[in-house]
Amino acid sequence: MRPYALIACAALCAAATLHAQSFTTHPCSDNTDDRGTIARFFGGAEQACELRTTTFPLVSGRLNVESMNGGIEVIGEDRHDIALEARVSARAGSQSDAAGILHEITIATGGTVEAHGPKTSGNRNWSVSYKLHVPHHLAANLHTLNGGLTLAAIEGTIRGETTNGSLSIDHLAGDVEISTTNGSIHATLDGPTWQGPRLDLSTTNGAISVSVPANYSAHLKADTTNGSISLNHPAADQSGVHRHEIDTNLGSGGPTISFTTTNGGISIQ
Repeated sequence: MRPYALIACAALCAAATLHAQSFTTHPCSDNTDDRGTIARFFGGAEQACELRTTTFPLVSGRLNVESMNGGIEVIGEDRHDIALEARVSARAGSQSDAAGILHEITIATGGTVEAHGPKTSGNRNWSVSYKLHVPHHLAANLHTLNGGLTLAAIEGTIRGETTNGSLSIDHLAGDVEISTTNGSIHATLDGPTWQGPRLDLSTTNGAISVSVPANYSAHLKADTTNGSISLNHPAADQSGVHRHEIDTNLGSGGPTISFTTTNGGISIQ
């Protein structure tokens, strides 16, 4: 074999090794899928389920996750790498068929965390939900269909979107914009003000609940098309509060925190 062919082969092998990920696999501790997602959306009779865990580096400070029929949970910790727990579920007409589907599902972690598996049809379907323990500071792009988003203790440029799933955030900071369609939103804020350029949360069909510390300062915007708005906060300027819209300051003002829904109420306290 010519030298340049050997070099090319070595480069390809190195790239394959770099992106190949080794998982530790355990049986699921129960026989339910992610929040009943598969049972709710499909009609499979028998289920197979396993938990796959691994760790991998946070490359360039960025995390990308794509999911379908499963939720995404991201938790910030004092660490430099990412610990991934993937709950992989499959359903089919028989237990053996479900187990066969399970073994065809692979999870990639190079560039984007995402699962690949066989085509779904009839009662043959599968899902993967993710729980990721990550460094506190990172940039993230998160997208799921038919699953919720749960984010806690992270700071950075965060973008997220889900359809048919709820959104929950707790102790976030940075430039954050997340939306859901057909799902509720629950946000818990901390500290004296929003740490970062902005917070923008929106839903099309769902209620929004926001918990804010009593001494919090921010520029608050909220609006709903079909629903009521309630603001019960000791530091709020009530002059900017209207039936379907809020544009006011909490305390001495600050970065803008914004909450929008089309069909649902908004409660801020």
